[in-house]
Amino acid sequence: MTIRTIHVGAGGRGRWPLNRFRDRTDFEAVALVDVNEENLATARETTGLGEEACFATPADALQAVEADAVVVITPPDLHAGQCLEAVRAGKHVLVEKPFTKDLDQARQIISEASERGLKVAVTQNARYYPPVLTIRRLLQSGDLGQPSFGLMTKYGWRPRVHHSGTDLHAYLWERGIHDFDQLRYLLDSEPRRLFCHSFNPPWSPYSGGAAIDGWIEFHNGTTFNFQCTFATHKGGSSWRLDCEKGTVEEVSGGLAIRRPGADADEIIPMDENPHPEEVLLDGFRDYVLNDVEPSFSGPRNLATVGLINALGASSEQGVVIDFDEYMAAD
Repeated sequence: MTIRTIHVGAGGRGRWPLNRFRDRTDFEAVALVDVNEENLATARETTGLGEEACFATPADALQAVEADAVVVITPPDLHAGQCLEAVRAGKHVLVEKPFTKDLDQARQIISEASERGLKVAVTQNARYYPPVLTIRRLLQSGDLGQPSFGLMTKYGWRPRVHHSGTDLHAYLWERGIHDFDQLRYLLDSEPRRLFCHSFNPPWSPYSGGAAIDGWIEFHNGTTFNFQCTFATHKGGSSWRLDCEKGTVEEVSGGLAIRRPGADADEIIPMDENPHPEEVLLDGFRDYVLNDVEPSFSGPRNLATVGLINALGASSEQGVVIDFDEYMAAD
C-alpha cells in the first residue's frame, strides 16, 4: 500500500520528505500547502504535481484531496493547531520536531488521534546519527559496562535568528530538543531529576535563553552535565561518557575509548546505518500500515516535550525538578 501524503510546509526542512519520496514507492505526495509561491514552485518540480495540487491552507487541501496522512513541517508554534486539524480530518500525522512547545497540547493531539485509531510520529532524526547509534550499541552490548556520568558542550553562533528568536528559552527549543532527545535514546532511560540555567548573553540576537547549563540525572544512574549556546564568538564542542569499562568520546573519524589502565585510546569507526531520514520514513510507514510503534512515535515523544518544558521551568523557578512528579502533575 502507498501512503498518500499532504505536505504542510513545502520549503526549507519541508523539502526533505519530498526529495526522499522520489526514490520510494511506499509514499506519494498528493498535495502541497505553503504560503510562499516560490516554495510551491520548487516543490512542484520535485514532485511533478500541478498547480491544482497546491493550496494556501491545510483546510483547503484536506477538503479537496484524498490522502492518508499529513506531513507537518512548519514553524513550531503552528504545529499544535495543524496536527489537530489533520487528526480531526482523520489523517495520520508525521510532524517535524518539536512536536509542540506545550506538553498539554501534545497530549491532546495524542489523545484525539488514539480515539480515532490514528498514528502520530515526530521527526527526531538526530537520535539516529551514527555516534548515537554506535554508543547505544556499545552500551546495550555491555562493552562499556554501566554508564555513570557524561559531559556535553556545544559552542557556536547561529548565522540568523530562527523560529525560536522570540522564545524565552531559545536554545532549548531549537537545539536542546535534539540534544536531550538523543540522550534519552542513547541511554535508553528516562530523566529522574534535572536542573537548568537558561540565560541570554547581552549580545545575543535572541530574545531569551540562547545559552544553557545544568544537568540531568537519569533513572539508570547516569548524570549528564551540559553547557550549550549558539551565542558565542568561537565555536567548538565536546562530548564524553564515562562508564564502568571505559570513557568514550566522539572524535574525528570515529569514537575514542580509553579502557581502564590503558595508556592510549582505542579508536573504533562509527556503525554504518541507513540515513536518519530513511529510518524515519520506514518507521512511520510501519507504524501506519502495521501498527509497529517506532521510538519516535508521538506517545513516546511526550517525554522529550516534557523534558524541554521541565528544563525551562527549572530555570525560571531556580529549583531542581523531579521529572516523574513533573510529568504526573501535568
